[in-house]
Amino acid sequence: MPYRRLPNTDKARLKAMKIALKKGEELPPAYLAFSQAALQQLRNNFYDFEYQLRLQKEAFSEQLKNRTPYNYLYKKSKMYISHFIQVLNLAIQRGDLKPNALSFFDLDFKEKKTQILKTEEDLIHWGHILLKGEQERIVNGGNPMTNPTIGVVKVHFEKFIEAYRRQLFLQERYAKSSYALSLLKKKIDPIILQIWNEVENFYDDKKTVEKRNLCREYGLTYFFRPKEVIPEEEKVSETYKKNRKVVLIEKVDKKDDNYIIEEEEEENNEINNLQFTLFN
Repeated sequence: MPYRRLPNTDKARLKAMKIALKKGEELPPAYLAFSQAALQQLRNNFYDFEYQLRLQKEAFSEQLKNRTPYNYLYKKSKMYISHFIQVLNLAIQRGDLKPNALSFFDLDFKEKKTQILKTEEDLIHWGHILLKGEQERIVNGGNPMTNPTIGVVKVHFEKFIEAYRRQLFLQERYAKSSYALSLLKKKIDPIILQIWNEVENFYDDKKTVEKRNLCREYGLTYFFRPKEVIPEEEKVSETYKKNRKVVLIEKVDKKDDNYIIEEEEEENNEINNLQFTLFN
């Protein structure tokens, strides 16, 4: 016996809502398979959900668009700051600078540059310290560092800071839209469930296959288990018939059973994995 599966991605939710809403606009109440109360709840939440989903996609796209230039500026600034620290240490080793020059930068002569520049936050922290420290060192009579000069370091560092703030803004924008979506889903999922239950009850007097076909017109989805034969009159796509995928999942009673799943949209997986790829 095939089983019904509720939408489990934002794209699937939006699709289910659109189909139900279209039915509600096309059919008079007497012929509609779900109640006017459910239809009104759907109308009240559909456009908010669609709007927040669009905002989330736009923020996601902007982050992807800015990832490459951001990573370039991050690596460039890190290289110049690490080179400045390296040249500073080499100058002390050669005797060109006294070891107390490091006191302007809160640096230890034995400390390696790779130990202090592990994250973006480290880069920002030490970038500000180097800019301020070199200025104070020169004011106190020290000769300016060269190759790179602090001026060149500053140019690349400030470009990175600007890009970093842009990324933070986009991440905050994405986080806000995702949070708004999570709140809306708590309202939308019960509405979809109510509509689907009412649709199935409406066609309860029909034969099994006919009932499923009529319910599919309202967006309901059904899936067949591995050993089940799909009846010829069952209105499922040829793509689904060819690409049925079998996965092994563990049931609550610890017994294994096979279920068939449909190919899911990859959009949500990309969004969920975004924070792990932004700075790589």
